[in-house]
Amino acid sequence: MFDRRLLAHFDWYLLGLVLLISLIGVVAIHSASRGYADDSPYAVRQLVWIGTGLAAGLVVLLVDFRTIGSWSYIIHGLVVAALIALALLEPRGGGVNRWFVIGPVALQPSEFAKLSSILAVAFYFRDNRRTATLGFRHILIPFALVLVPVFLIVRQPDLGTAMLVLICFLPMVVLAGLRMRVIAFMGAAGVVAIIVLVASFQLGTYRIDEDVPDLLTRQHADPELVRRVSEDVGQDFSTVTQLREHYFGGNGAGHEDWLATIADQSFLPYISKVLRPYQQKRLLTFLDPGKDPLGAGYHIIQSKVAIGSGGMWGKGYGNSTQGSLNFLPERHTDFVFAIFAEEWGFFGVMVLLALYGLVISRSVALIFQTRDRFSACLAMGVTSIIMAQVLVNMAMVVGLLPVVGVPLPFVSYGGSSILSLMIGVALIENIRMRMFLWT
Repeated sequence: MFDRRLLAHFDWYLLGLVLLISLIGVVAIHSASRGYADDSPYAVRQLVWIGTGLAAGLVVLLVDFRTIGSWSYIIHGLVVAALIALALLEPRGGGVNRWFVIGPVALQPSEFAKLSSILAVAFYFRDNRRTATLGFRHILIPFALVLVPVFLIVRQPDLGTAMLVLICFLPMVVLAGLRMRVIAFMGAAGVVAIIVLVASFQLGTYRIDEDVPDLLTRQHADPELVRRVSEDVGQDFSTVTQLREHYFGGNGAGHEDWLATIADQSFLPYISKVLRPYQQKRLLTFLDPGKDPLGAGYHIIQSKVAIGSGGMWGKGYGNSTQGSLNFLPERHTDFVFAIFAEEWGFFGVMVLLALYGLVISRSVALIFQTRDRFSACLAMGVTSIIMAQVLVNMAMVVGLLPVVGVPLPFVSYGGSSILSLMIGVALIENIRMRMFLWT
């Protein structure tokens, strides 16, 4: 039977903040989807998913979080099994396979993998009461628990969600008691990895791309040059000097623009061997969106235009030109923040950030109030999900990070995202309700 004393410790303020942000999301989705040709009721569907998330959250609240923790490995195993089953299905359009489609409903297991990974790692560290005592060997098992779904998610491919799972793992192991020298080593390794990543984009070969002849034609290049480049599609060159010698006899004077077009569109960094073609283009256009303004760089260019045109107070609800005129794709999902910023301006963005800040601060406060390692790690994991998604999505939309397909929490359209986030908030409420009743 449900103990009514639990309601005395329920954080109604947190629930109100989450519902307010969700309703802001519904309004933003309704406005963003007005220009779509199919006239799909995305806002209504989002309301249905919010209701479903609240119902799922209520079920979570009825079960003690410690009991849920004891089921964590089973839950994680079921989610991993779902990811494996998804990997065995025939890929859909574009070689992407991220959803189970059941009638009108599409469920994305990777969204639930974030929660199941957090539950499994938190439960693993449940008995660790010491601080700054964990070394590398102590985090091998929890890292394996996280690495399995990460590997399966990367194969879908969904680099953004996989990255989020790893990001949420780090604060949990730090809270669990990771030694400072291990943290320092991991930080140094991260810096080295970033340097290597940046360097890998500067090192590579030049393989003539099939789009180069068309681009040269638009630049009114010499027809003979266009013909030669067409014949060389797929051919590799080691350096720009080789390109110059091959096409211009070593003298590129007067032909710098044509040479730049060939080099820019043909450069193939060594890291491309481990990335899908669309991922390569996203990363390359992140460094310079102007390299492909009508292709991979189109999203981010139009997103920046939308945000910048909002000004201080915005254009008002329903007055987004980037949305209504269909300049910005995916504007009801990953790029809904751009439409929101265009319509509500800098002031609206600050209000939304303040609401997220309040949600995160309430969750962080709970971490310091918890009385055991499991609840602390669990609250830390859920808080990290929300914080990481806010930061990554907004940084992605303004061009500070590559486009990785991470939704804005409670705002972007997506049933699986809303459902998993509502369950995560319910876990935080569950901890708060029951931790004061311990004897």
